[in-house]
Amino acid sequence: MFSLFNDIAYNGIMVSGVTRRPDHFDSPNGARIPASRWLDEAATTAGTHLQRNQIARLRRQIEALRDDGIAADEMIAISPFREVADHLGRLDQDYPGLRAGTIHTAQGREADVVFLVLGGDPTAPGAKAWAAATVNLVNVAASRAKRRLYVIGDQSAWAKHHYFNQLAAALDQSTRQDRQGA
Repeated sequence: MFSLFNDIAYNGIMVSGVTRRPDHFDSPNGARIPASRWLDEAATTAGTHLQRNQIARLRRQIEALRDDGIAADEMIAISPFREVADHLGRLDQDYPGLRAGTIHTAQGREADVVFLVLGGDPTAPGAKAWAAATVNLVNVAASRAKRRLYVIGDQSAWAKHHYFNQLAAALDQSTRQDRQGA
């Protein structure tokens, strides 16, 4: 994650001071937790940024991580849109300890796993353009993740926009390396 936001937001000038120890994310025998990736879920519901299929995908991912020993309090779920963030905030009823909100509310917080649930009304492309107007949203989302970033959203729609296209490319590379065992 460090290299992702270092490249996108800081043109590679930051230096990481983090030393990794073997654990369930990065072990000598191979990571049990999948690499950071974009989990493609189309946005098909017009008139709302809240895409129920993306929330269902988030729930499946949280449950899979919990099965692998990652507690909900080690996760943050964020979105650029208030409508989606409000829904994410209600998930703590099912996943006690899960922190959720807008990307802006995540500033100053970190978690081992960050879910960026993009949502996005498929009939409102201006909202995606707003989110992509500066590097800030992608930078804050990526830099909150200490170990893994999972983006849930309509990749073809979001990757048309600056910064999100870089995020998609970086996560696609991470996924390819994970599949190859690199």
